[in-house]
Amino acid sequence: MAEADTTDAEPDGAAPIVQVRSVRVAFGGLLALRGIDLDVARGERLAILGPNGAGKTTLFNVIAGDIAPTGGTVAIKGVDCTRLPSRRRPRLGVARTYQKARTFEGLSVADNIYLALAGHRRRHRVPWRSAVDRRMRAEAERVAESVRLGDHRGTAAGALAHGQRRQLELGMALATEPEVLMLDEPASGLSRGEREHLVTLLEALPEAVTVLLIEHDMDVAFRIAGRVVVMADGETIAAGTPDQVRGDPRVHEIYLGSEGGT
Repeated sequence: MAEADTTDAEPDGAAPIVQVRSVRVAFGGLLALRGIDLDVARGERLAILGPNGAGKTTLFNVIAGDIAPTGGTVAIKGVDCTRLPSRRRPRLGVARTYQKARTFEGLSVADNIYLALAGHRRRHRVPWRSAVDRRMRAEAERVAESVRLGDHRGTAAGALAHGQRRQLELGMALATEPEVLMLDEPASGLSRGEREHLVTLLEALPEAVTVLLIEHDMDVAFRIAGRVVVMADGETIAAGTPDQVRGDPRVHEIYLGSEGGT
């Protein structure tokens, strides 16, 4: 079957940049998502919270194309991409990080970011340094600085500490200049200072960049997000501003009053 054309983007306007309709996911006899509906506005900062097994990462996987839903649809920028593989999502401006950082361990920080840039711009490495290549190398180094890895740009990714690898993966995502940035627990393993820098970095993103966030650190989530969706048992049980969610007794009962996870 021919793949759908994902080059045409939904123009700026009131239409959601991400639209999820009646999405269900079944793993054998387990129903991980039970008919999720979600609209994400262009430029919105949305946090998805919930206890272990709530279905948050499964929902991320469906939106990012890592798994196909059992039922329902996903549209990004007005393009129905329900059955498109994850490799087609970047053409729609989607970048995603994972709970466990995915980097090229044998390559340096700068090379990892450079390859993210090259893949986004559909360029292949050549055995000589072109002017474009030099500009991309310089840009990769600027991105490394922005995620506090400037002093480690020559360090192999596999030699980085856990928190530094999280920062590198974020840098690789940001290098693609995404319109939709999906972050799966980006503060995991970061020190207090690194978390503060993460919040500052995300707050400084252009208003046009849409951010979807799964985060265990409630302070980070509530500081970044303008809207919060809380899931439990594959369903949405609450949604609203951070203050509204804080005051929801159902949220206190199933999440805020217990140890949460993914």
